Amino acid sequence: MRNNFFLIILIFFVTKFYSQTIKGTVSDSLGAVPFANLVIKNKDNIVRQYTNTNDNGFYKLTIKKTEDSSYIEVATVIHEVKKIYISSLPITDEEYILDIFLKPRTHKLREVIIEKKLTITTKKDTVEYNPETFKDGTEKVVEDLLKKLPGIKVEDNGEIKFKGKVIKKLLLDGDDLFDSNYTIGTRNINVDMIEKVQGLENFEENSLLKGISDSEDVALNLILKKGKTDFSGNINAGLGSNNRYAGNASGILVNSKSKGFVIGSYNNIGQNSTPYDFSSDINSLEDQKQRDFKVRPLINEGYFKSFLDDSFHRLNKNLFTNINFLTKTLKKSVLKISGSFYTDEIKRYEKSISNITLNSDSFTINEFNNLEKKPNLYDFQLFFSNKEKNSFHWEYIGKVNYISTTYNSLSSNNDYLQTNTMESENLFFSNTINLTYKVADNKAFIAKILYSKNKYPQNLNLNPGTVISLEENIESFKENTEQKKNYSFANLVYITNGKKYNFSLEYNLMFSESLLNSTILNNNNENLDSQFTNNNTYKIFSNSLTPNFSYYFQKFAAKARASIIRNNSTLEDLQFSNNKEYTFVSPKISVIYAPNKKNKTIISYEYVEKLPEEIKIFSGIIQTNYRNFINGTPSLNYLRTHTCNVIYNYNDFFNLRQVNLGIMYNYRPNNYFNRTIINQDITITNAFIQNISSSDVGLNFSGEFFLNFLKTTFQVNSNYTWNIDSNIINDSDFRRIKNRTLFLNIAAKQGFNNKYYINNTTSFISATSVFDGNESTNTFKSATHQTKISYKNNTGRIRFNILGNYIIPDLTNTNNYFFLESELNYTSKNKKITYSIIGKNLTNNKEFTLKNVSDYSINTYSHNLIERYVMLKVFFSL
Repeated sequence: MRNNFFLIILIFFVTKFYSQTIKGTVSDSLGAVPFANLVIKNKDNIVRQYTNTNDNGFYKLTIKKTEDSSYIEVATVIHEVKKIYISSLPITDEEYILDIFLKPRTHKLREVIIEKKLTITTKKDTVEYNPETFKDGTEKVVEDLLKKLPGIKVEDNGEIKFKGKVIKKLLLDGDDLFDSNYTIGTRNINVDMIEKVQGLENFEENSLLKGISDSEDVALNLILKKGKTDFSGNINAGLGSNNRYAGNASGILVNSKSKGFVIGSYNNIGQNSTPYDFSSDINSLEDQKQRDFKVRPLINEGYFKSFLDDSFHRLNKNLFTNINFLTKTLKKSVLKISGSFYTDEIKRYEKSISNITLNSDSFTINEFNNLEKKPNLYDFQLFFSNKEKNSFHWEYIGKVNYISTTYNSLSSNNDYLQTNTMESENLFFSNTINLTYKVADNKAFIAKILYSKNKYPQNLNLNPGTVISLEENIESFKENTEQKKNYSFANLVYITNGKKYNFSLEYNLMFSESLLNSTILNNNNENLDSQFTNNNTYKIFSNSLTPNFSYYFQKFAAKARASIIRNNSTLEDLQFSNNKEYTFVSPKISVIYAPNKKNKTIISYEYVEKLPEEIKIFSGIIQTNYRNFINGTPSLNYLRTHTCNVIYNYNDFFNLRQVNLGIMYNYRPNNYFNRTIINQDITITNAFIQNISSSDVGLNFSGEFFLNFLKTTFQVNSNYTWNIDSNIINDSDFRRIKNRTLFLNIAAKQGFNNKYYINNTTSFISATSVFDGNESTNTFKSATHQTKISYKNNTGRIRFNILGNYIIPDLTNTNNYFFLESELNYTSKNKKITYSIIGKNLTNNKEFTLKNVSDYSINTYSHNLIERYVMLKVFFSL
């Protein structure tokens, strides 16, 4: 196993190919010519390599072995193009000096003849990528491509960031077809349909506010290839060993008035090409957007977490269908309709061993679980935008979402066997109206009205029941909960700008009402006593006034905001009733220094006060699974947070270099803490507010660099967090905890002769938890290395890649893993059909084990994997 690891490391450094180095200067009658483009092309006029001269007109090129017809083309906007055939150059082992003299243009030529072949071009607030220069042949959908573009990052939940910011929209030829569910497009649109990818800075989706608002939003725009209009589609189907299968059909409609996308997929190989994730606690993009409007589940609905990618462990039966349709009605109005259906059956066998150490007391908890989860989702969205008037626009957004879930588990808690069933129904709908009135070229009013409603009942049945207290003969056999939330919001914004400033004044009204009813029943279907019952009503009425001012002076910008907020909150339950009126100010100040388009430094400070969440304020105990119980301590005290950030960004897209550095500090004078009672049978966690300070420090660094002499692109992502927290375990006093976490990821990509590509990625994680100084320390360290080798022939019709993952889940343990997978593709001459042979988990790992640490426990967690399979797949392009 270790020999395999060192072999793939060796492959990365073996880069010696036939090459010859030439260097020299480019000049004209006036002297050196800076920033001249030097491009190596073949007989078909296809760019193979390129570089440009520096400020002094100097260049250096390492020419790989090429056809005799290849040539160097040198040009600028004001000079005649000059060609030098490589076959005319002498062959030598030493560097060859080639000085090039350019003549001025004698007639006007169109611009961007060379720029059309460039990797990245920039124009004002738009960065445009040429996807072909970043592909290695393994990309299938848009998300695969986006992961390889500099300046763009794709998170695990599909969220896209451009230049470190979350994108506001993903556009398709300038139109917003997918809204916040844009992963439907990125995970399903065929990458071969994309001509260009544009990154848009200072993006303003409201056309009336362009030139007025001080937008800092970013967006991406996918430009389709010419000829891919009207209707295009793809169908692929695969059948493999061990009863593995995968099928997908999609179609896209694009014309001057309408756009549409339809998708249907079905697989049991762990793929999830949807915006929804029912196998982990990672929120979808839609849930993140609506987090203030929805309640959170109280009873565990099954989270199938893993250190590994879904394709290794997610045993599923996923069916997903979706249709998105946009049409331009009247002259300037847009109607959008979206509908989705999702169903799945996720299974897992898992076990964990937790060694608990509390002062002089220590014990072990052994858990085994057979899990099965069946979610069903129905989603419908309607959007209409009316822009018929030049000064007044309005839009309506309606959403309905329904999710039903059944979660079954056969569990063993220290040899105590139970059969558990959880059933839930989550119904959510919302209506939103947005209005914009443009008063003058630099003044506008914006208004918004929103109403949403969420109903979320959950039921947990246990057989036999969980023993809560042997002395008092208390057992729980059933938990019933029902949560409801009504949310109303209205705001009015006045916005204006001048040559050097932007000003807005915003007034908000918000009303939120959350209700919770819950009870735990015994084997006679009778309520346990009042400490296991909740009947809560939590109301918040808020109004706020927020002036926002931005001022620009040469290379500096200063921004200040101060929200004056008055809240009236009421909390009532069986044991507690309180009402509180409170007025406070929440300021945010930031200073931006941008000496040029490549460099930007931001320093900011923000103070926030928030009321407790609904999930923290109920006093009755709720059972979340077969051994865990939670409750809170009712309180209307505000949580206060001071946040400081220093961010530095460097983006040189032309030379493929970027650096992002961030320092974050959070200080909380008070916070929620946990009081945990834990034994071998049950765990009860109580959340309460205490005026004890806690803090976080975070350091983030990411960078991407192309080293021409190595022909290698390096990517670095790292973060270090240092956290001070406190808790109470069993009968202990307040325990001061210091947590430190380091994550480091380094990736390198090399390409040779446009045929061979090697990608290497190494990751390291270290987590340390220290209790009361150095009296007790738990440490966890893991490392991974991944090597991917890809090949495509000259025509691109034959493609092959092999991927090796070497994983050390615990550096103190010799239980390491090597995963191997491969794929071979053959494409027909007309590029309509592709045949594939895919091999997954070829080393046939059956189980994966990982260690987790906390301030009082060391946990060893294992789960089963998708066993080795080989699949034959056919892809049809319509």
